[in-house]
Amino acid sequence: MHPILQRSLIFIVLVVAGLLLYVLMFGMDADKYNDTAIPYLNKTLPKLSNWKYSELKPMLSPKALAEFETDKGKAVYRLFTRLGKLESIGKPQYIGDKSVSSSDFGEVDLVSYTIPVVFETGPAEIKIILASNGQSYSIHHLRINSAIYIDLQK
Repeated sequence: MHPILQRSLIFIVLVVAGLLLYVLMFGMDADKYNDTAIPYLNKTLPKLSNWKYSELKPMLSPKALAEFETDKGKAVYRLFTRLGKLESIGKPQYIGDKSVSSSDFGEVDLVSYTIPVVFETGPAEIKIILASNGQSYSIHHLRINSAIYIDLQK
């Protein structure tokens, strides 16, 4: 076999093996959280989207709570209420996770998901980061993308 062909073949095998390893590792990370995070999201999203801040507040991490307590955070929450009633929740999609150190919880894992949802004003996508201390979850970051926000800017 020609040396250049042999090196190319070795390179291709290594790239395929690396991609396979990455896919397997990504799947194991998702499995690590899906058993607990998805039931938490399915239970939490209806409460979150009834737009009662008193029900959202206990679900927030200290950092998220501090952000929602600002004038900007309150304005964003008022925008969320324009979405109306939650009609359906799609399957949460694991995006990734990372470990960080928190003064409130110590070492926590931040786990990211996107969830397709439908409100009475139409479809939307929730991007949520959950903080996990190994025993429970709290909402660390929340973003809702919807076409209604484009209409509000007109």
